[in-house]
Amino acid sequence: MKPEYTVHLTPWEYRVLVEKATDPPGPGGYTNHFAEGTYHCRACGAPLYRSSAKFHSGCGWPAFDQEIPGAVIRKPDFSHGMVRTEILCARCGGHLGHVFEGEGFTPTNTRHCVNTSSIVFHPADKQAFTLGVPDFHYCQEYASHIEGVLSVECGFAGSSDSSHYGEALHIEYDPHKTSVATMITQLQREFRSATARDGTWVLFSETARAEHLPDSVRVASLGSYTRAPEEHQWFLRKAGIIRRQQ
Repeated sequence: MKPEYTVHLTPWEYRVLVEKATDPPGPGGYTNHFAEGTYHCRACGAPLYRSSAKFHSGCGWPAFDQEIPGAVIRKPDFSHGMVRTEILCARCGGHLGHVFEGEGFTPTNTRHCVNTSSIVFHPADKQAFTLGVPDFHYCQEYASHIEGVLSVECGFAGSSDSSHYGEALHIEYDPHKTSVATMITQLQREFRSATARDGTWVLFSETARAEHLPDSVRVASLGSYTRAPEEHQWFLRKAGIIRRQQ
């Protein structure tokens, strides 16, 4: 699997997605999770399963009766003295689990038995914003640990009035778990603590989204955004400056 798909994973997530380990069975993780939304590959972010395909199988792992078309590939698996069919993310090849046929749980007669560690849930009403930051390498790392953050991407953004252009983050988040103001406040605190710097912070958003922001944050309309080259994504981990979290 390409390094850009694994550098943000925890050691256990890496073991599951790359080394094909298996989560312990139980009611935790996404096993009993049935909110409306989409389940994405935890490694590369590709959408894999819709919540409408999820069902309770009683097996101890998340179960789906069909994948998003073209999202999952199947491969014979003869490990551990068994004959099974492994399922993998079609984009990055990450190990998801195994698929079983003929059990009669649902009309499709198919059960994708998936590891929670292989997937991440995006609620149907997830939201996103772009934030100009003083250093996107550090800020990407800190933002990724904030509760409710789903994905963080380094990029370059400019305001529509051309008054600002620089490093930025594009953040997707669960609005049921956090808010824009909360995330920015936490991010600024972590950045100042680690670097003893303040820098320029610009929220590219509508005024309605700018309520309760720290006074140090400027609000501007987004004029342009470009994803940064791959070498900038998760730079601190690639450089060994910050290790993966457990």
